[in-house]
Amino acid sequence: MTNQASERALANVKTIAVAGMGTMGRGIIQSIATAGYEVKCYDVNEIELKRSIPLIEAMQQVLVKAGMLTSDAAKESIKRIRTFQDLTECLENAQLVIEVIPEILDAKLSFYNQIDKISEPNVIFASNTSGLSITQLAKATNRQDKVAGFHFWNPAHLMPLIEVTKGEKTSDDTAELLLSFAQRLGKKPILVRREVPGFIGNRLQYAVLREALYLVQTGVATPEDVDIAMKAGPGIRYSFLGPFETADLGGIDVFTNICKYLFKDLSSDDKPSSYMTNLVKSGNLGVKSGQGFYEYNNKTLIELLSERDRKLIKILSA
Repeated sequence: MTNQASERALANVKTIAVAGMGTMGRGIIQSIATAGYEVKCYDVNEIELKRSIPLIEAMQQVLVKAGMLTSDAAKESIKRIRTFQDLTECLENAQLVIEVIPEILDAKLSFYNQIDKISEPNVIFASNTSGLSITQLAKATNRQDKVAGFHFWNPAHLMPLIEVTKGEKTSDDTAELLLSFAQRLGKKPILVRREVPGFIGNRLQYAVLREALYLVQTGVATPEDVDIAMKAGPGIRYSFLGPFETADLGGIDVFTNICKYLFKDLSSDDKPSSYMTNLVKSGNLGVKSGQGFYEYNNKTLIELLSERDRKLIKILSA
């Protein structure tokens, strides 16, 4: 499909169904509604349905205060969002379904089997999974060519990256339509041509996390100093230079010589570190429990998320 053809196909996409209104779902819904699309939202949890719109409005207010969204545009986008607890009703007249349910393979397989029976044959299914096999998910349907990964990054309403991942039978037309759709949302999409666990972004992120945990667990540094090292060092550079661009600027010969002695000393752990699993065992799960690597008892979740969003907005504005 040419760019013109994918744009023509995208012109037929008017209504998007989003299944799952948790943390990621809300950001995705806001991004789509702000781009002018009608969004029909589904969740089995009535509590999530009721609290989602106020939380989306709270996210919008951060954007309004930053001058990235007008008050009128925010109000109009909210009008384009409808919530449903009935899946069949939600999927009616939708041309694209974005699945954002929990990362449990059996649950996703059951869900895809269910929506395949409800949806029209030409409807595209896109999964926000951060690493599960698109090929395996697609096998739960009779439209494997119309199933692809469509992975937003958290927070979805701010982060530019979307990973469009092809399964073994995903058609080029499906992938190209989703790439065009992501661009219409104002995002920066990339194509994962061959699916691997974690796709691209998470493989990079968890490679860093593995080494960070190793440095803390072996007494080289504290979590605070590791975070400062990333934020004040490579993190700043990586916002505008990728690893290959960095190597080109530094000299590939120099980087090759460093690789010769450093690679063999980097962590090669193939399971979660005991430092992290012990936190889980003690119930210290991060922000949602009030404590993780850091303590968060004095701030609410909304306060912490708003603070994060304000910082991200400053970086994106720069």
